[in-house]
Amino acid sequence: MKLARLYLFICLLGLVSACATTSDSDYSRLGDSKTAEERRLVVTFADRTINRELTANTLDGYRLRGQYGNSGWSEHIAQELAERHHLRFVAQWPVTMLGVSCVVYEVPDTLPVQQAIAELQQDRDVTSVQQMHSFQVLGKQAPPTQTYTDPYLHLQTGFNSLRIAELHRTTTGRGVRIAVIDTGVDTEHPDLQGRIKYSENTAPEPSDHNLADIHGTAVAGVLSAHPNNGIGIVGIAPEAEILAFRACWPEKPNAVAAHCNSFTLALALNQAMRMNSHIINMSLSGPEDNLVQHLIEKALDKGIIVVAAVPSRNQAGGFPANIAGVIAVGQENDDKRQQIIAPGKDILTTVPHQAYDFMNGSSFSAPHVAGMAALLLQLHPDWKTADIKRRLGNDASTANLLDSNTALASPEHTR
Repeated sequence: MKLARLYLFICLLGLVSACATTSDSDYSRLGDSKTAEERRLVVTFADRTINRELTANTLDGYRLRGQYGNSGWSEHIAQELAERHHLRFVAQWPVTMLGVSCVVYEVPDTLPVQQAIAELQQDRDVTSVQQMHSFQVLGKQAPPTQTYTDPYLHLQTGFNSLRIAELHRTTTGRGVRIAVIDTGVDTEHPDLQGRIKYSENTAPEPSDHNLADIHGTAVAGVLSAHPNNGIGIVGIAPEAEILAFRACWPEKPNAVAAHCNSFTLALALNQAMRMNSHIINMSLSGPEDNLVQHLIEKALDKGIIVVAAVPSRNQAGGFPANIAGVIAVGQENDDKRQQIIAPGKDILTTVPHQAYDFMNGSSFSAPHVAGMAALLLQLHPDWKTADIKRRLGNDASTANLLDSNTALASPEHTR
């Protein structure tokens, strides 16, 4: 059957650092145009080379900081689809956790997008087709309230209201791996040095390489800022192992706002699972997305705790926080729609270039809950999402934990 001409374009942010490419791959355009993104499709087909029993198969074992690539067979199928339907190939990536190869095509202006989707759905080699979706990180920079000096602990409203210092007498999140899927993290920030155990860029490099990854750095600071170093702030779970996946890119220089897409989020989720994360934090929101949902459900099936921010009532989206099994987190004064309420106003945290600033939004409520989940997992490695939600209740109130002999009992073993 005849397929529309499509231009294969890797999801939203891109595979610059983690996807193998062919000579025709072009990542420079990833994320450049919201208009172009509306005409991009994410296509998958079953990849029989994933997890095959070959000692030299690069897909069988993830290599830290390495790039695992597409097999020759999967590249052939992708190119064959392109030739069969007069498509232009740009890039592809093996979604190992789902056993499929993921490619992106761009529909030419002369062809209706829905027609292209319909034709792709008729192709026997294709397992799924969807439009590329765009996601946006949640939260914004709060206006400055005052000049603060070191130490800043007394300015950490969330940390203090949750009485985290009392929890740290018993647990600090040691041995718990938290995947932060966000913009990048400034690993050279003095309060984050040594806190980020692994980082990977699953998004395209911006045309301006000086764009600062403010949002991800701020989320990481809430989670894991170094305690007792004489500077700055203290993280909720300072001894957790943070895996930072840069799946989003800033909208413009010095902006907290950032965007992600289906493909880059899928890549980051796949990597988070491959690296055996215990918790995944997603301080972002967007439209329903089948590929991203399938991967999140896969993570939940593996026992990974997924924490996602809920947009405020005047913001669009709601996915992926609305997926069954995900811990949905909102900030104070939000409607408690099946979500946990946590501090999200005037949150002092780390920002690039050795600085600190106040942030607002559920983006920064989510890492409070992810951090508290890590504190509980250190003590109770066998706890599941339901156990964490039951312990925290509707409000991320540490009082419930401190007053509970069960929650903070000395564990027989830790991670």
